[in-house]
Amino acid sequence: MEILHLLSAVWNGAPDGVSILDTSFRVVEMNATMRTWYAHQAFRPGIKCFKVYHGRNRPCSHCPARLALKSKRATTGIVPYHGPKGEIQGWQKLTVFPLCEGERVIGFIEYVEDITERKHLEEEVNHLQTRVQFLEKEVELLATLLAQERERHRKSRQLFATHVEPLFAMLSSSLPNDFQKILLGILRDAIAHLLEGRNSIDFPSLTPREWEVAQLLAQGLTSKEIAEVLSISKKAVDFHRGNLRKKLQGLDVRFLFPPQDCRKTP
Repeated sequence: MEILHLLSAVWNGAPDGVSILDTSFRVVEMNATMRTWYAHQAFRPGIKCFKVYHGRNRPCSHCPARLALKSKRATTGIVPYHGPKGEIQGWQKLTVFPLCEGERVIGFIEYVEDITERKHLEEEVNHLQTRVQFLEKEVELLATLLAQERERHRKSRQLFATHVEPLFAMLSSSLPNDFQKILLGILRDAIAHLLEGRNSIDFPSLTPREWEVAQLLAQGLTSKEIAEVLSISKKAVDFHRGNLRKKLQGLDVRFLFPPQDCRKTP
């Protein structure tokens, strides 16, 4: 009796499902786990397995038990777990062990594992692998486009250095004053920046009055003379000259502040 009690405890305490079938696929018995999984079905000994497990009226086309009956060997398959309304709620790994009496199969033991979570993880892994492959192709395409863009910039810079730069140098040497040369230099830097793929240059924005003062300084006028031309005070001119000095810091702006200006009377 103790042995029977122990076997019953093992039978019903197993976390996976276990059932016994005859060769006509009638369920002889099932353990507590199977009864819990299929509580929505009215189980009674002798009911067909495909009826109680899948709500079908005929055997499943890929039934592992049918394959085990033919081969007389243990057979494994993945089958859906159907809910109360026949909907697929998960997946099970079904291993069928044929019970033989000599060469004759007299029944089966079915061992059922719930692999729903595992299958979901496998599907997620497959999805991620597909995503990774897609991203790898995107990276390859972007790398190709980047290489093409770099080659285009290289050719543009080479063209600029070979043909455009000498023209700027020739034009700069022919300009009458340094202020015009500064403007030409700004234009040259802007074109070079665009060829390198940059949309802007780091050149300070001057106000209209500052441009006027800069142009007059480039002509060699003193602060006092500029004040007379613009009809403003010399103090205002000096203020604008100070702003120009700050904004054009780093550029050669000595022409804006000619030394002769220091020798003249403020």
